[in-house]
Amino acid sequence: MNTCNHQCKKRDIVNCQGKAFGLILAAFLLKLSRRTNLNEPPLAYYRFPIIGHTWSFLKDCDKLILESREKYGETFSLYVYGQIMTIVGKETTHEVLRKDQDFSFLQGFRKTQIPTHLVFKHPTVADKNIIIIRDFVAGKLKHLISRLQKNIINAIDLHIGECVAPKVIRYPRKTVADIIAIPIANIIVGEECYNNEDMLETVKTLTFSLIKLVRIPPILSFIHPWLHQQIITIPIRVGWNPISKHIKVILNCIKPVIEKRLNDKKRLGDAWVAPLDALQIFLDDPKVAPDFNPNNINYDYIVNGIARLIFSAMATTSNGATQVLYALVERKQQYWQELYQEAQEINKQCNGNELTVDDIDRMVKLDSFVKESLRFTSPIVALPHKCISKSYYTFANGYQVPSGRIVSLNLLDTYYDEELQGQNPTEFYAYRHLERNSPVTKLERNFLSFGGGKHACPGRTFAVNEIKIFIHKILLKYDVRTNNEKIESIKRYIGPYLVPITIGLVFENKKKALINI
Repeated sequence: MNTCNHQCKKRDIVNCQGKAFGLILAAFLLKLSRRTNLNEPPLAYYRFPIIGHTWSFLKDCDKLILESREKYGETFSLYVYGQIMTIVGKETTHEVLRKDQDFSFLQGFRKTQIPTHLVFKHPTVADKNIIIIRDFVAGKLKHLISRLQKNIINAIDLHIGECVAPKVIRYPRKTVADIIAIPIANIIVGEECYNNEDMLETVKTLTFSLIKLVRIPPILSFIHPWLHQQIITIPIRVGWNPISKHIKVILNCIKPVIEKRLNDKKRLGDAWVAPLDALQIFLDDPKVAPDFNPNNINYDYIVNGIARLIFSAMATTSNGATQVLYALVERKQQYWQELYQEAQEINKQCNGNELTVDDIDRMVKLDSFVKESLRFTSPIVALPHKCISKSYYTFANGYQVPSGRIVSLNLLDTYYDEELQGQNPTEFYAYRHLERNSPVTKLERNFLSFGGGKHACPGRTFAVNEIKIFIHKILLKYDVRTNNEKIESIKRYIGPYLVPITIGLVFENKKKALINI
């Protein structure tokens, strides 16, 4: 009897497994059978049903993209994680970036990366933040530059120190994030609370809290992408939010500051001088702060706006600064001395005083080095845009994609193109952009790290100036090297993204290093 029951259970399990596989296969075949009458880009050949190009996309993305580009042309499609993704090259990239009525980066980012629309409340605050970044952070940079560099210097002293004896920093990415967090917090929440330990910790870690949402491989997307989205967002939809603790920290920090500012403004009237920070921009909005009564403040709106600003600012600036630092150490023999001499000359011209925006603009060699570093460490495929046309969109080359299709940009097609980049585009040459009079903040067809069109990153000028000040101060103060480890020049990827370098760095005070020489 027991043997019979065991065999029955085993048979039931096999039947269930067969039904499950049948459902998955049926769903896959159903998706493939949904042919349209559109002139879609060619779907690159793949050997394995259901899996499609997924394994190649994860393990050999550069090879997959380069070979598909060569075989099918600059516009083609891949089948990755249960959905068709269209890849466009250099000829069509800027068509996607310009046609904001037909392609949405925001919706593409939500669908393929992080569902920010479920994490952050108040969707309209995203538009408010763009105005803040464009008109305040970038528009008033000349007024903010003194605070920016003062805080970078203080942060370097705090997290790296004098280094009279050589100091090994084993996790430079974390140290750079610690440094960059201080000036960013100052500009966003202001002088009164940016040094609060809890606030700084939130600035450093909020982005990583959101990245946890994409750590689950989208296996269920093989059945349908919608199913994966539903599963990973269950915690959010039942009340858990990955940034809830950060929201509380921000609120606790800014609430007493807001109350004091409103009371001071009411008490002093025209004699009151408004602070220069993003927090005050929110308070100047009559819809957010309609009167001098702290009880009528829309704190939830302000807190979510600040959280969004932190998310936007930290990921770009901290990662960029780290990439440039590693690129400088890796190519120390070629470029360090020349960049150091430029830093010295600029330092002499301003008599060792604070840098002005004009001084930073004169760092032309460093500017070109920063741009080349960002170009050289870019993803293979990036900037996913969702087609939001009513039914389909027709590219200038005649290919058509249905509404809802994700269209991603083939950055290799732009960054490895000799016509766009000059000679030997696959090699690192620090001054290729200087020779073309092409600063890093300039939006051009040959550089896509900050996007393009009217939706290009509005904070790129602030981010680049922050990176340049950071590297400028490092050049003047330290000699930096690896601890007898070699930074691999061969790029390694996970999917389309470059594997971050994690080698420790040795910092030694410049004066001490010269004495030792």
